[in-house]
Amino acid sequence: MRVRENLSAVVSSIGKNNFTAIKKAQVGRVYGVVTTDGTPTPEMFKKAGGYNGVGTIFYLDYDQAKDTTGTVDNNFLNNCKVAKPLYPQFQYYPVLGELVFLEDLPSPASQVSNTSVQKYYISTINLYGNQQQNSQPADKDASLGATFVENPQIKTLLPFEGDHILQGRQGNAIRFSTTTTLFSKLNEWSSIGKDDSPITILSNGFAYIPGEKYHVEKINLDASSIYLTSTQKLPLQTDKTGVLNNLTNPLNAPDYFNAQVIINADRVTLNSKKDEVMIFATTNVEINTKNIINLNADTRVHLNSNSVFLGPYNSNNIPQPVLLGYETTNLFEHLQQTLTKLASYLSSAVGVPEGAPMLGINAAGKELIKDAQRMCDLIEKIPSQKVFTS
Repeated sequence: MRVRENLSAVVSSIGKNNFTAIKKAQVGRVYGVVTTDGTPTPEMFKKAGGYNGVGTIFYLDYDQAKDTTGTVDNNFLNNCKVAKPLYPQFQYYPVLGELVFLEDLPSPASQVSNTSVQKYYISTINLYGNQQQNSQPADKDASLGATFVENPQIKTLLPFEGDHILQGRQGNAIRFSTTTTLFSKLNEWSSIGKDDSPITILSNGFAYIPGEKYHVEKINLDASSIYLTSTQKLPLQTDKTGVLNNLTNPLNAPDYFNAQVIINADRVTLNSKKDEVMIFATTNVEINTKNIINLNADTRVHLNSNSVFLGPYNSNNIPQPVLLGYETTNLFEHLQQTLTKLASYLSSAVGVPEGAPMLGINAAGKELIKDAQRMCDLIEKIPSQKVFTS
């Protein structure tokens, strides 16, 4: 191996310390955050620039704030310093009492003034590793804000190697993860597959399990969730068990392991404000419910297929075709006309001796005429005004 030459300068510097410490990090404690036109106060909202100042904080330097309780009023906040959020594409603002990391960076006036700078806060300092709040107020009973309430039942998501997690404060998160076979007992998506199989989970409303130290998404317990999978199986419980359809025999939800999208909640609503809602499937479309399937349309409902079956399809229920309405009414009308003619003949038939009335046959003929007329009236009501087939 070739050794670099001219190392005398490096060797001669060994034992010397040429490191110069950077300036001390700027840390501030938050006493007010601009979110709405009345938060923290209407006057401070205007001072921060109105809606262009949303996210602005009112703070004191950490050394000064250690013993300062503070109040959310104009007199106190006017004596605080002001800092804006650094990143315009993220909205993650601190709650009261949290510590933030600060930097001096260019302001809108920096183009014309070399001395014009603006305070920006980069992030909340993770004091306790708590995704809900990391507040360190001078008064332990101080409020976290006008509306924010901490929920001690919510636990931080357990990360797995390589995970990218975006976690909210109140039990909602997006996890970009993969199958983790080594920890398959710790999560619900790693029972099969390879460790490079991606999965994305959007969860809202973490389930509370007494005694748990962390949270891992649980598809049947979390309030609502969306899973985007690649090769994973998920133990989704549905109201339909056993054979879903004895004609198509689709895999049950917990057994499927190809790429899929699962939306799970107490209620799922798909609403198109302007155009169609379209569902396409290469094989089959399965719809199951324990109650009623309701289809409403202001104009018409079309079912278009080579065969349309109503009711269960199995060996105990032999399918029978429905009658064509127009053909059936035409047949009945022809039968009614034939019976009317027959009744007319019977009502005037004469017997032997010639000309003697046949009272029984005549009476039957007259009664048949009445029945034929009633049949004629009913034929007009047979065709459905709503259900058509071809």
